This record gives sequence, structure tokens and C-alpha cells, in this order.
Amino acid sequence: MKIGTLISAGVLMLSSMILNSGCSEVGNGRKQTTENPGAIFGEVKSAAGAKMLTPIALRGDKKATGHLFFELSEPAEQEVAVTFKLDSRILDAYNQLNGTGYTMYPADKLLLENNGNVVVEAGKSKSATLALDILPGGTEGATYAVAVSAVATAGTEKHTDNKAFIYLVKPLAAMPEVNAGRKVKNLCYVEVNRESMLNAGEYTMKSDKSPFFDIASVFAANIRLSADDVPYVSCNEQTRFVLDNIEQTVRPLQAKGIRVHLSILGDHTAAGMRSLSKDAARAFAKDLKAYIDIYGFDGIDFDDEYSTYATDQAVEPYIPSDAVAPSIEECTSQRYADLVYESRKLMPDKTIGIYWYAGYDYPVGTVEGKTVDELIDYSIYGYYGKWKAIPADTVSIAKQCPYAIEVTTARGDVKIDDDCLKNIRQNGWGYFAVYDLNNERSYEKEFSRISRLLYDDEVEWSGKQYERTGW
Repeated sequence: MKIGTLISAGVLMLSSMILNSGCSEVGNGRKQTTENPGAIFGEVKSAAGAKMLTPIALRGDKKATGHLFFELSEPAEQEVAVTFKLDSRILDAYNQLNGTGYTMYPADKLLLENNGNVVVEAGKSKSATLALDILPGGTEGATYAVAVSAVATAGTEKHTDNKAFIYLVKPLAAMPEVNAGRKVKNLCYVEVNRESMLNAGEYTMKSDKSPFFDIASVFAANIRLSADDVPYVSCNEQTRFVLDNIEQTVRPLQAKGIRVHLSILGDHTAAGMRSLSKDAARAFAKDLKAYIDIYGFDGIDFDDEYSTYATDQAVEPYIPSDAVAPSIEECTSQRYADLVYESRKLMPDKTIGIYWYAGYDYPVGTVEGKTVDELIDYSIYGYYGKWKAIPADTVSIAKQCPYAIEVTTARGDVKIDDDCLKNIRQNGWGYFAVYDLNNERSYEKEFSRISRLLYDDEVEWSGKQYERTGW
């Protein structure tokens, strides 16, 4: 239904607090003044860059979590107390304005952290993020919505004129258990700058049609520093495309039993896995958790490349700050371990992997009594076609991939070392990996060769090929 004379005054009032379905971003809030009566004071936003109506998957009997914050268009002159609330009126108004029929997810299955209370500190424009836990309980296959509004109190003034936010909630079947007996797990890195994640799901085992790949990793999001010197997850246009279309790009793989991870890569700033201070590591882990929760990833893959401490200083000098180490010499593997520890503490049920290739770009040390081997699930040696391992007293061999291959079409024929594959299988190594699966050709022959050596089986290709933006 379009806005018109038939819309009630109540809906007109609520329409200023929501978006029309064609909009992708909320407008800037601005402080209400006598010259600007009825203006929006602030707005509820989602962490992880999630847009209005971002779908959150609720798989099986596991809870899901959204992450919200409140933002003003300019720094607060005094502390602003904010209370989020679940608000079915907002959803009703959205439905009436846009001709939709979303049903509010059951209120008794929704929990706002700290009873929905946060603050925007004086001098700042954003609150801390607040978790919205979504407990299982809806009908599998249905689509629900959760609308959240906010009341902001600044001194004696109370503002209810704030833009609201709506998540969609989609209860799904539990992720199927596949390849349970495998001693060697198989991982695929997909360069989403030019390729589709979906191609990883088109290769299956001949014997039982289970997926060839156990894990597919979105390569990659980045770690950067904000203007306020806070590390955060940054996504380019291509990675953002995957996130904004998560139901089309990732859910089909998970429905087949393939775990999907988000790779985190340095991006030509001082921020990186070996440079963060403990406070910065804690902040980055929290931001990363929001991405993993909201988009429903199964794990994280850290790749300590391209931060300025690892590049040519004549081209990209390392610039220290409060968030990172004072010097390159103080960018250490122990700091990397601190980041992994903070990530594991916040995400105990997620898989954490390490990609390395230089010989010093992996975590080492103990944090709060936890060893690196206890904190991570796997490590991948990424100097393709070569064999190298992390010392077993740092990472056990059952968690290591000492040999991986690149299958980039532009490189010509895929080079496979049978002896390395036999070594992996016969000597207890736990992982194998391929990088840069393309859609320009079939890898059925090469993957069957690998599968015969690792699994005594062959691989079949469906014949389907997906372009980066297609499904």
C-alpha cells in the first residue's frame, strides 16, 4: 500500500521511524529543535553494516544473535540514555506502507542485552553495540521479523522520534552432518572479488554424494583502523555483495553441510593480527563476532598478510597508534595469540583457522593458560605446492594442513604432488586446502585424483557454473 489519504495519522507518525522498502540506508538523524519540530533525533542501526530487513538464520535448536547500536548525526553535548524495545507497531506500520505481511517473531523468544539499555557518551555519536538474542521457536521455513525502536533521554528531554530497525528471522533446519568419518578435512578459499561461493558446492563424492569440500571460506574481509583509532572489519564491494545476498551466496552451501567461514586479511594499514594492543584485540573480536552472528558464518579464517608491518616500509610505512604496537619489532606472534584468545572467548562454538606462509605469521604463546593449539581448530600453510608445518608443540599435526594447492585457471594446469597427499593421509595430518576455485572450467579430474589419494573415492561435478553475481 502506498502513502496516501487512506493511511491513518498513527501510521503517518510511525512512517518517520521506518524505511520504505526501496531504501537501502537510514537517513541521518538530527537533533530536534524548535526550528525543526518533528525531526528525527537519532536512529537504531545494526552492526556489521547490515541493512534493513537483513535475514538472520535460526538453524535447528541453536539461537541466533543480532547486534544493534544507537547513532546520532553529531556528537552528544551530554550523555544520552537509550532504551531499545521490541516494537510490533513499527512492523505493522512497515507492512502497511510497503504492502508486506511480515509477522513479528514471538516476543518470549527475544532477549535484549541489559534490558535494552545503552548510553551515548558525551562527546560521542554512537553507543556501544547491544546483543539481541533470538531463541529457537518459530516454524521452520517461515519468515518472521523483529522490529526494534528506541527512546533516548538527554537530561530532562525524552525523544521517541528515532528511526527504528527491522531484522528478518528465518528458522531453518539444522545443518546436516556430512563426512563425519573423514580424518582429513578439505577446505576451499574462494576469491569473491571475481568468483561465486556457490561453485564450491558443485563437487560431490561419487560414493555417497556428500560434499567434496568440508569448509568454504569467503576470501576476504579486511581489518582496518577507524578515524577514532579502533580496529574494525572492512568489506569491499564484492565481499559486501556476498553479505548483502547471504541467502543466495552462502545458505545453499550450508544446506549441503559445508561450513562457511569468513577470512580476515590485512589491508595496508598498521592494523593486523600481530599488531593490536589487548584492548584493540578485544574490540576487534567484538566487531568480528557481530559479522559472524548476523550473517550466520560457521567460523573465521585469519590471514596475516598485507598489514604495513609485513610490507615494504619504503612504500607503506608502519604508523603506530594507541591501538597498535609502538614499532614493527613489537608486532609479535604473542599479540596474534591474544587476538585468537579474545575471538575464542566471544565465539566458543565457532571454528577458528589460521592461514600462514612466511614462517612467523601465525600465533605463538599462551594466553590465560590457553595454548594456541587449544584456541584454534586448524592452520593452513599457504605457499602453494610446497610442504611446511608449524612445530607440533605449537599446533598439533591433526590440526594442520602442511600442503595446499592453487587452482587458479590463469596459472595453467593444476599441479598436484601425490607424495604430499599420501603423507597427509598416512601420517595423521588433519587438513588439505585449495585456493581460488574458478568457474571457467571443471576440476572433476583433479579433485578425483586428490580424492583417490585422501579418501579412496572419486569426485563428480554437477556441471553447474556460477558467475560472481549469479545464482
